Formats: sequence, structure tokens, C-alpha cells
Amino acid sequence: MVTLSLLSLCLLPLLAVRGEVAPNFDNCKDSFFKKTPVSGLNIALPTPIEPDTQGLENPEKCLSAYSAASPAYICQRNGNHYYFATLYDRGRRIPLYSAYEMDIKGVPGREGSIVYYEPQLVHPDLTIQQMDKKGSLSEIKKYNQNNGCSERSPQYRQNYKLGWSQALDDNFGSYDRGHLNPAGHHKEDASKVTMTHTNVAPQDRRMNNGPWNRYETRLKDVLSAGCSKMYVVTGVVPSSMWVDQNQRVNVPSHYWNAYCCTDNNDKPLKSGGALGPNTAQGVVTEYTSVTVLETELRGLLNVDNNFNIF
Repeated sequence: MVTLSLLSLCLLPLLAVRGEVAPNFDNCKDSFFKKTPVSGLNIALPTPIEPDTQGLENPEKCLSAYSAASPAYICQRNGNHYYFATLYDRGRRIPLYSAYEMDIKGVPGREGSIVYYEPQLVHPDLTIQQMDKKGSLSEIKKYNQNNGCSERSPQYRQNYKLGWSQALDDNFGSYDRGHLNPAGHHKEDASKVTMTHTNVAPQDRRMNNGPWNRYETRLKDVLSAGCSKMYVVTGVVPSSMWVDQNQRVNVPSHYWNAYCCTDNNDKPLKSGGALGPNTAQGVVTEYTSVTVLETELRGLLNVDNNFNIF
């Protein structure tokens, strides 16, 4: 059974956020109902293996994500506060889910665009500070210089390493970069933390801007009514489709969501969720029972009864 844990982000002067890839979700258990991560989601593909290592010097130290475990557990953090958790599938280069507590009363906020990458997905001992592309490449360059990784080898070059470890902005083709944890469910700093490529997957543009967007708005404005807290998990169903023939970034067949509404004693009041095909004609189906949603997802995800969201 996969223990789900993830990367943490922290607001810093000038560069906004930072993150750390961890072996579990211990630092951000508050993102989950009863501090319990999703269980039984054993579907991540192994970290991609570099196919051509002949003649490479010191590959154990110099290759991107060498022998790293998949999935990666990320506790997304801003300042001294953890805001949400993401389970990242290194093999498919997409998040499998993000879990968070919705800001029910806060006015939704969003600044900027999705620009951040996670250097620790390239090498675990790189900076914990999440960076834009320029900053990430600079960190990789310094790592190469300090560890004797000659960029005469194409596999050691900065752009190659960053793209080997995670999806890049130009890897989405005609698809939108669909948020799992949407910026609109948070305010201010919490909203900024969602602007990371570790929190987005390829999503059909019409679905993203239409039915799924309307459901996200309904979740915030309608379904959270009467709740003291709202715990949310939004995930994807990987498919056999990829953005391009290089099979770098997987295109999910579905997006799914589950929520648990609690009172001020953290006792459940109601729960539910939604499931939508990732297509232009997709229709979002809502569920008033997480148990029924889990049954549907077990078939789509090809997992057993150990799979439980809450």
C-alpha cells in the first residue's frame, strides 16, 4: 500500500515559494481528513530510466532523478504553513492527486501563472526552494559544476535534466494545464502555492473551462454551505494516451474529486464528489456518496478494495 506524501512549498523573498520532496506526507497530514492520506493507490509508474548511459561518467551522481522512488510525496508550503499535499507520478510526469482543506470563507485569489518547477525532482539534494525555469536551470548548472557532471554529455545538460524529471510548460501540446488543487479555492498566499507544474495535468480545454470549472465553483460556493471545514482530494485517472509520441506526459482519461464536510468538532456532516471524462464533450457526474465514487474509481484505476480516499 502506497504511503502518500509530498512536497512542501515556502514563501521566500524574491522567489515566492519553496518545496521539499519527502518520503511521506508527515509534514502535511493536516491536508487530509483525520490526518489520513489516501490509501491503496498503487498505480504510479517507475521513474524513467535513461536509455543510453554508455560512456557517461558518474551516472549515479549526474543523471536526473537517478534511482528516485515513484511516486514522489510533496508537501506544498508557503511561508511557515503547509497548504496542501501532492502525490506525483514520476513515470507519467503528472500528479495523481492533490489534497487540501478549502478556504471556505476566503475570497478566491490568483496571482500570476503556472511557472514553478521542483528542483528536488531532478536531484534530491538540490535546493528546497521551488523555482521558475531560469532559477531551476541555474541550480542544475551549479550542481553539475560541483559534481563533475560535464554538459558535453547531452543527458547532463540543464534543459534535458529538468525535462527528464517533470513536465515542462511546453509539454502540454493543445491541452490546458489543469489544476488539481484550484487557485480559486484559496486566498492570497495559499492561492499562489497552487501555481506549480506539480499540481497540474493535461486537461481538455473545453472541459477545463466549462463543466469542470463550473463544478469547482459549485464546490466552493454551494456544496461547502454549512461546513466548518471542507477537506478535498482531487485526482486523475491515468490513461494509455500521451501528449505526444515520445510518451513524456500522460493524458488522464478522467478527473475526479471527493470532499468531506465537517462541523466545528471535525465530525462529518456530508460527503460527495464528482467524476468527469477528460474530453471536449465530457459531462461531470456528481456523487452524494464517496463510497459510490470509490467503487467507480476502483474500476477505472484498476485498484482493489484497499483504495480509500477518506
